[in-house]
Amino acid sequence: MAAWVFALSACSMDGASAGRYEDEDGGAAFGSGGGESASTQSGGSPPPASGSASGNGGAGGVVSEDVNIPAAPEAQDPYTRFAYLCGDGCTPGGEPTECSSDGGAGTGTGLPAAQTLHCQLVLDDGDAIPSCQPAGRFEAGGPCHSAADCAAGLGCVAADGEGGVCRQYCCGHVESCAAGTYCDERPMAESIAEASARAPVPIPVCVPAMNCELLNDSVCPTGLTCTIVREDGTTSCVVPGEGRADERCPCAPGFVCSMLTNQCKQLCRIDSRAPECGAGAKCQGGSAIYPAGFGVCVSTS
Repeated sequence: MAAWVFALSACSMDGASAGRYEDEDGGAAFGSGGGESASTQSGGSPPPASGSASGNGGAGGVVSEDVNIPAAPEAQDPYTRFAYLCGDGCTPGGEPTECSSDGGAGTGTGLPAAQTLHCQLVLDDGDAIPSCQPAGRFEAGGPCHSAADCAAGLGCVAADGEGGVCRQYCCGHVESCAAGTYCDERPMAESIAEASARAPVPIPVCVPAMNCELLNDSVCPTGLTCTIVREDGTTSCVVPGEGRADERCPCAPGFVCSMLTNQCKQLCRIDSRAPECGAGAKCQGGSAIYPAGFGVCVSTS
């Protein structure tokens, strides 16, 4: 997951533009880094395999931080930057009418008209493919083996232990996630079960934020950094990138990604004693995007 100033990996949104900070380059700043962040919840004991169209009944495996994530297109709207992971066709987590069960176009299931369908990502020859399928019974945070176990609008991603957990899709606008969560990539639980043959397949889902303290990575699990992951200033521990000031996101620890410029900005404390910005620069905050007492370094020359 690219790094974005509200958060993706040190750099990873419905009606999201309100109140965002415009940095000196005209870019909304909030950020995320370059990979997967640690989840604080597991899915518990998964239900028996359901034999869904996603085609897997395995229990899944341990989540690896070395997930093989395909490169995102160079030209993309940062607010819909995960859409390329969701394939072509119906939109997972989109309008229920896309999968109306009245025999309309796009269902392609041959199921009884009374069957409730929703668009979900299923594993097909190593790829995540959108398909109209029956909705499962588990809500967000519930256990699953595949998307077939999850309620409408939810996919099944690998949990910290075995099996999976149902999470809301965010294939459209990244700010569409519920409060306290943010959009990021996670491996499909089904693909983890087949990881011995293929690389895990990443899909975009809303994951719980850890609400950490900026510029204090001691509060994060080893290897993760605290950054801003949403436009409302939500923070979480994420996998960092390598970008530093004015370099391409994802960003290194201590930096946040500007959504509009895709460049890293240095985080700082709004305190005259804070040394982060150095000579010829100051710490500028005053936006809801940044938690109280924090901002980014801007030039004073």
